[in-house]
Amino acid sequence: MHQRRRDRNELIVSYLFLRQAVGWIGALLPIVLLAGNAISSATPRPDSVSGYYYTDMRNTLVGALCALGVFLVAYKGYDDVDLWITNIAGFGAIGVAFCPTKPAICTPGIQACPASSVARLSTSQQVVGDIHVFFAAVTFIALGLMALRFAKRGMTPAGQSTISQLRYGLGFGKPDNVSQRQYTRENAVYHVSGITILSCVLLAALSNLLPTSVNAHWPLLFIFESVAIFAFGVSWFEKGQTIQGLLARTRKARYATASSALDGELEPQTESAPSAS
Repeated sequence: MHQRRRDRNELIVSYLFLRQAVGWIGALLPIVLLAGNAISSATPRPDSVSGYYYTDMRNTLVGALCALGVFLVAYKGYDDVDLWITNIAGFGAIGVAFCPTKPAICTPGIQACPASSVARLSTSQQVVGDIHVFFAAVTFIALGLMALRFAKRGMTPAGQSTISQLRYGLGFGKPDNVSQRQYTRENAVYHVSGITILSCVLLAALSNLLPTSVNAHWPLLFIFESVAIFAFGVSWFEKGQTIQGLLARTRKARYATASSALDGELEPQTESAPSAS
């Protein structure tokens, strides 16, 4: 049976594009929010990524989260565990978008407060804000597990112990049909991304225990969230072969440049014929 080339197979190209789109949205979201808010308004920078809901970048934040949610729900992994993790992450991202975080509280004595700030939180703002925190935590944890499971690369072999199944399920078991070099490089990206995401979740939770003066001076929550989102984007870059594609195009461009230069050096030099005496 005739099989189409991989680079011309519409199904494969579309699936890779889906992975690449998720990676670009995740990697660029914190940068776009920062730059967009700095350009569009003079309001103080929010302390978290979710805080941009109360700035001019609200539509960008909600749109990006909804797009990520739809992409993750549409994504199908190797087994039912992958399906559950991606669905939880996808619906969690949508929940984060539609359940905004608590607005800033303008305490007495502060000279300039954001226009969206309130003197005290209403009951609905308190409840919706708590739901937002729940959705955000679940989403980030699912994204971290998703990055680790990208290293799985196949079905878990039968006949293993519970610890071995868990180890293999998190991408720490090497399948037989993958070269050692490719396996090591790709899994390094997935493992670093997953561990970074889960570590940022833990650090973000611990940052709430720091004194208020520290959190007021350093936007630790925004930093941890941004690093986690960027690591999530990097894992999808690797899954969508974005990094390999950029390297391949770079090598191709260098080869073309070198070939052109070599052809120029090898062109025969035309010499004028000696005149007859």
